[in-house]
Amino acid sequence: MSRPWTEAEVQLLGTKPDADVGRLIGRPGKAVWAKRQAMGIPDPPSLVRLWTEEEDKVVLSRPVIEAAQVLNRTKEAVKIRRGKLLRKLAPEKQLTLEEARLSVEVPKYDSKEQEEKVRFVDGPYAPPLVTVGGWLKCELRGELQVGGYTNTLIPWPVAVGHARQRIVCGDLLRALRTESLAAVSFHFGICHSVISEYRQRLGIERLTPGSMRLFRRTIDLARTPEARAKLSRHHEGRADTMTAEAREKLRGIQQRPKSVEWKQRMGERWKRRHALLGRPPPWKEEELRMIGTRPDREVAKVLNRSLSSVKGKKFQLLREQRRRGECPLEGGKGVGGADTEPV
Repeated sequence: MSRPWTEAEVQLLGTKPDADVGRLIGRPGKAVWAKRQAMGIPDPPSLVRLWTEEEDKVVLSRPVIEAAQVLNRTKEAVKIRRGKLLRKLAPEKQLTLEEARLSVEVPKYDSKEQEEKVRFVDGPYAPPLVTVGGWLKCELRGELQVGGYTNTLIPWPVAVGHARQRIVCGDLLRALRTESLAAVSFHFGICHSVISEYRQRLGIERLTPGSMRLFRRTIDLARTPEARAKLSRHHEGRADTMTAEAREKLRGIQQRPKSVEWKQRMGERWKRRHALLGRPPPWKEEELRMIGTRPDREVAKVLNRSLSSVKGKKFQLLREQRRRGECPLEGGKGVGGADTEPV
């Protein structure tokens, strides 16, 4: 049996939410609610201010900061309310079946670069032309009734009462498994976060064939002469950040005796490299005399050799000359760092 209600406890009913009153008097919230209902006490005043029509007019007619000051509300609340009102006044247009059928055509791109980024690797893709009111099976939500079609490059059926809830089925499911994220977003009008959520719930791998095509395209663009020239201009003339002590320490590490296993592994590696690319041409005397007179990058261009080969040969010459007590190349910025200046 519960203890009897006192007059002070009864006076608290309806002044605060039932759970808060229960915590104050040591009773369960359900018991407070039952007692209040039995005595006919109305619900406590809501802690949330409901929006009125006058406030909605202020939100739509004034800036966010000014409306927040006039209405004594936060800026975030005014922004959220304005977004809801704008969506209510101008809802997203949905196409009919005939309009969707006419919109299924080759999309127009703004430029060749845009077409290369968002073009399909498979396709074409077409929506399931089901009349409004028909039913489709969504892979994520089950059976859904078609409420219309989105006004995108590839119109797609949406569920009744949800203008942004696309029914994941048919060619959209195939595009999620095949195309890149950018291509699906551009043609179907779905934001990147929603596409990622769809793929995660469907168990689709992140790297699809379309994503791999974009990845290889980025690598090919980085190999073009223009991109390589841009990288060279970025690195040209950069000062070496390695100190003299750190350089001597690195040289000591590089000059340590190598084990037999290491030599065998390097030998096998160079054999495979020479089998694929052929042996590099031997160094001539005039080429060796050119090292150290110009920056390493310029020497590599003149001799038609790689920058790493020039730096490696320069390091070898420095080591041999240091052993003989001659260091004519010490005026440069050093081997292994940035381009060296002429001495």
